[in-house]
Amino acid sequence: MTQSVDLARAQQRFARRQRLVRWRSWLPWAVGGGLVLLAGVVVWLFYFSSVFAVSGVRVSGADTVPVATIEQTAAAPMGTPLAKVDLRSIADRVRTLPAVADAQVTRSWPNKVTIVVTERVPVVVVTDGSRYELVDATGTSFKTVPNHPAGLPEAKVTGVRRDVTIHSVVTVSAALPDTLRAQVSSISAASPDSITLNLGSGVKVVWGSSDDSARKAGVLSVLMKRSAQVYDVSAPDLPVTKGEKR
Repeated sequence: MTQSVDLARAQQRFARRQRLVRWRSWLPWAVGGGLVLLAGVVVWLFYFSSVFAVSGVRVSGADTVPVATIEQTAAAPMGTPLAKVDLRSIADRVRTLPAVADAQVTRSWPNKVTIVVTERVPVVVVTDGSRYELVDATGTSFKTVPNHPAGLPEAKVTGVRRDVTIHSVVTVSAALPDTLRAQVSSISAASPDSITLNLGSGVKVVWGSSDDSARKAGVLSVLMKRSAQVYDVSAPDLPVTKGEKR
């Protein structure tokens, strides 16, 4: 009787071990199948369903450019799954706006496109006497306004190499100390090599080209300790003053 019980118990233990062996052999397949199924659900949710579809656009950094203009230019594909949206194309479209220097576009889960705009900042106003163009630090003209904005030096640019001349004027303006820039009422430039600063006091500064502008600014600061009507720093090694007052 005891032998029969022991034999039955041994058979039960053997059967359990067999089931465990079979379960262990199928476990990797079950886990793998579950992962494949989960991956399929995730792909469907993010790339094909409307659960994470674009429903709106967020814009930040826009002060002078209307948000509606940015949204219209961005043309974010509403209803498209957010994961499939081409962010680079949206950024490239926004950068075509003249007043936009740069644009960064990201996904804001679950269903928004975020656009961060960097606007151009005017450093010089270029005029031909009838209109005023706002120009940023790169020499890019991005907006025309009817009146001269306060606080910006005015540049009267003539000649055929206009774009190059404007860029040179911007370089010169950026090199000026704040105290001197505040005294400049206008900048005259017939070419990139013939730039003249006209101060509000009637004093003129012959600058020449934009080469060595930082050095010229330093020489001018020393030179202006003498009272004169004209300061010529076009050749910074040989600066000249004219109309000195004693």
